Amino acid sequence: MGKIKTEALELMEGRNLVGNQGIYKVQEFLRQGSFGKVAKCTKLGSPEMYAIKIITNVQEGKEEFESMKLIQVLDPDENHLMKMYECFSFQNVICLVYEILEESLEDFLIKNECKATPLTYVRAIAQQMFQALKALKSIGVVHCDIKLDNIMFADKKSLKFKLIDFGLAVETKELPIGTKIQAIPFRAPEVILGLPLNESIDMWALGVSLATVYSGNYAFPDDYDYETIRAMVNPPSSVRAKLKAQDQPAAAGLAHKLQSSLPPPSPPPTPSSALPFYTPEIRSV
Repeated sequence: MGKIKTEALELMEGRNLVGNQGIYKVQEFLRQGSFGKVAKCTKLGSPEMYAIKIITNVQEGKEEFESMKLIQVLDPDENHLMKMYECFSFQNVICLVYEILEESLEDFLIKNECKATPLTYVRAIAQQMFQALKALKSIGVVHCDIKLDNIMFADKKSLKFKLIDFGLAVETKELPIGTKIQAIPFRAPEVILGLPLNESIDMWALGVSLATVYSGNYAFPDDYDYETIRAMVNPPSSVRAKLKAQDQPAAAGLAHKLQSSLPPPSPPPTPSSALPFYTPEIRSV
C-alpha cells in the first residue's frame, strides 16, 4: 500500500511539497524504506536545505510526530538530537521536516570497507550520545531503536553527531514487555528474555554500536535471538581478536586511567577463626 501511494503522488525531483511554514522543493531522494522516502529539499525563498521524511502510512507518520513531541522540551543542539521544524499532511501522506545531516555511521563504515574506526571518533560518538541518553532519561523517554543507521554525522570535520529517528520512542513507564523492540544485533538481553525494561536498553544498544564502530564488525549476529545470546556468552573469536589488536596503547592507557580512578581496595576480611562468636549456654532439660 505504501508504494502505491508514493507512486500515485508522483514523487520525483523537482516536485513541490506544500507545508505549513512554506513550500519545499524536492532536490533528490536520500533513502527509501518500508516507511516511504527521505528527500533532500529546499524551501522556496530560503537557501537552507532540509530532510523531509515522507511517510506513506498516515498512522505511522502521526505516531512519529507524537514521539517527537515527547522530546520537544530538550535543546536538540546541546543534547545532540535531530531537530524537527514542522509536520504536515500532503495528499494523504505525512511529511516530517528535519534538519539536513551528513551520513550515518552505517554508511561511514561501508565507505571505509568496515575498517576499524580511530579511537578519537569513538570517544566523540560516546561523549555526545551519552549526553543524548542523559537528556532522554531526564524526561523519562526511551529511544528504543539505537543502531548505526540512527547515529549520524552532523559535521564530520568537527566530529559532531546526532541521534535520529524517534519513531519508536516511548515514555519509560510505557515500555512494552515481551515485544521485539530494537534491531536484533543491538537488542538488549532483557528484551530478548522478556524481563522488565527501562532506559538501560538504550545504553546497551549504544555500547554495541560503539563496539561495532571501533572494531569494524558487528559484535553480535543479526539472524536470531538465540545466536545473539550465545554470542554474548561467548563472543566470536574474530571479534575478540580484532578488538584486542586495535590501538592497544590507547586502550591500555584508558584502562590505566580507569583503574587509577577506582578507590583503593578494601583490606582482606578477618578470618572467621578470629571473630568473637556468641555461643549460647546449653541447658539440660
